[in-house]
Amino acid sequence: MIELHTFTFNTFSEQTYLIDHGNGEATVVDPGMSNTNEHETFANFCSDRSLKPVQLVLTHAHLDHVQGAGWVHEKWGLTPRLHPLDRATYEAAPLSAMVYGVLMDFLPPLGPELKADEPIRCGEEELEIRFTPGHAPGHVVFVYTPGKWVIGGDVLFQRSIGRTDLPGSHAPDLVRSIEQQLYTLPDDFEVWPGHGPSTIIGEEKAANPFVNAAGTGMLQA
Repeated sequence: MIELHTFTFNTFSEQTYLIDHGNGEATVVDPGMSNTNEHETFANFCSDRSLKPVQLVLTHAHLDHVQGAGWVHEKWGLTPRLHPLDRATYEAAPLSAMVYGVLMDFLPPLGPELKADEPIRCGEEELEIRFTPGHAPGHVVFVYTPGKWVIGGDVLFQRSIGRTDLPGSHAPDLVRSIEQQLYTLPDDFEVWPGHGPSTIIGEEKAANPFVNAAGTGMLQA
């Protein structure tokens, strides 16, 4: 069974993920490392566990989720894969960095597109891709059914949801994504988000103040 590791990086406290395939290889998800210390933390973790990153995938391409993409490309030769509808978001990341006044690695060329009907291979295991727009036009989440977890990016947080006031975001789409793609998962699935602690699907269905299973959330009224 594959193993998930998480790191908190950059000014935005973004969650970067590393998936250990169990065979010495690994997948990097949403590389947010933004300085030398964060680069070393990630590289040393891989080295200590004899892990070689072999693919790089993005839930979406906002600045905080791609700050380390250039470094990952330089160190391991990996090109980021994302949903085609988030290409414009990716290309806008350097401008966003200027607006926020933060450092930004160069953007490497993109790899093959992610598609919701094609799983991501992680050694002998697979991640299901679910299309979840609303926070970003091409947002996706990665579901690992045997482990009962999902890497959710900036869609659903513990008692919160992703922002809908950014370019390309759309609140009604985000509500649909949560209801149709996340709340249809079993209640005991754990959501590992792009910021903050993990949460459980059943808990958010019952108590999320913005989108819940009862349809009484603030974005559902």
